[in-house]
Amino acid sequence: MCEFGAGKCIFANIAKLTMQKLKTIIFGSERKAEIFNYLFQKSDCFELAGFYDPDDEINFNGMGGLLYTGNLLEKADVFVVDRHTLRMEHGVIENLIRFGKHILFDGFHHGTDLPVEQFCSLQAESRNCIQVANVLHNKPLFTTASQYIRKPRFIKLEKHCPPPGPGEFSSWLFAELGQDLDLIKRVANSEIRHVSARPIFLFGKNPDLLNIHIEFDNDAVCHISAGRAIEPGLHRLRLFQENRVFVLDFPENTLTEYRPSDNQHQLNILSDEIPENSTELSTIARPVMPFDAWQMELRNFAENIEKNLTPRTCLADWLGVLHLTQRITEKVQRRYHEV
Repeated sequence: MCEFGAGKCIFANIAKLTMQKLKTIIFGSERKAEIFNYLFQKSDCFELAGFYDPDDEINFNGMGGLLYTGNLLEKADVFVVDRHTLRMEHGVIENLIRFGKHILFDGFHHGTDLPVEQFCSLQAESRNCIQVANVLHNKPLFTTASQYIRKPRFIKLEKHCPPPGPGEFSSWLFAELGQDLDLIKRVANSEIRHVSARPIFLFGKNPDLLNIHIEFDNDAVCHISAGRAIEPGLHRLRLFQENRVFVLDFPENTLTEYRPSDNQHQLNILSDEIPENSTELSTIARPVMPFDAWQMELRNFAENIEKNLTPRTCLADWLGVLHLTQRITEKVQRRYHEV
């Protein structure tokens, strides 16, 4: 191992790379680099060239700017950005895009102030691959469910999560519900007509429950309930479509389909709760497709780079989530200034 400059920028002493492998640098902690190094050992396309931790104080100059980032451009073709990094400078990512570097974000980055729209504009010129990995949409449970979902009319999400702290509503909303909102937007497959949102205060000055109502142009409707007033551990998405209800239980990684035993009862399944042991409904436990989500992400990433394809989750999807969370935040803070 060798140190790069005075900062903590460590590059692996690796064997000579084959022509097929792409040198990859991790923007994140040493632990995150170890995780990706393990993943890359199973990959024929990527190999770790090192990591650079934007949150390590030693990597900053006296003005608060990151040191040595320009030198990193020469050392790798691919950069992975950990979604948990707190001090990832906008300009660093913009330079990576301008120089045609391929970027893999480890999920929707928790920094809601990143100029994603600017990143989209730059990518349109540079034509490099920017992929967002590790989101619900790309994982086995939804990949399996997507084979059966056809034009849902009613979407209901319930999720237990901690309440936001004072002044943290916007970042909390994105971190806790960003992936779910992304999933809902793409399942509905329609532009949003109307959004309403209301926090409910039960145990103190911080909202304990957030209710969100979304109406789409195709007349689909979505209702979201999230917060600590929801049953602990619950994270469930229900999709109501003609003659079918699908229940995705994320903690249990299960997909259950309900269908009417007799079509004359098809409207009964639109009730708010699915009755247990109902003779009117047939229950089918759909097996979830088993695959390694990260190995699939890396294979898709390599193929997208090679063939110049658009990733399953890209900057446009990220931007769509940001716009929706901004609309919800405006609705809430317009009436509840203390949030």
